[in-house]
Amino acid sequence: MGMRQGYMLEANYGSGYREAPGFLGIGAQPQLDHRYLNEDVGYGLVFMSKLGQKVGVETPGMDAVIDVASIVMSRDYKAEALRTPESLGIADRSAEELANL
Repeated sequence: MGMRQGYMLEANYGSGYREAPGFLGIGAQPQLDHRYLNEDVGYGLVFMSKLGQKVGVETPGMDAVIDVASIVMSRDYKAEALRTPESLGIADRSAEELANL
């Protein structure tokens, strides 16, 4: 399959994105120490992991990404806890209450 009218038609995710006209010229960040990584891990994944712990949902994939990012970046995202249920004032809510927010 080929590319047609800017759409990704390739069954292979990697080559589909590399060859899709709409994605040409978009590259990755030049260094790992970038706000995309730091914010996604520090604010997003840590929050979701802690929220999962609170409501009894395991998050092994998120936890692994947090651990690897912490090693690569030489910082402890879990200890920094930039955004948590506590910091958002929802730590005392039950899973049912959270579902109804």
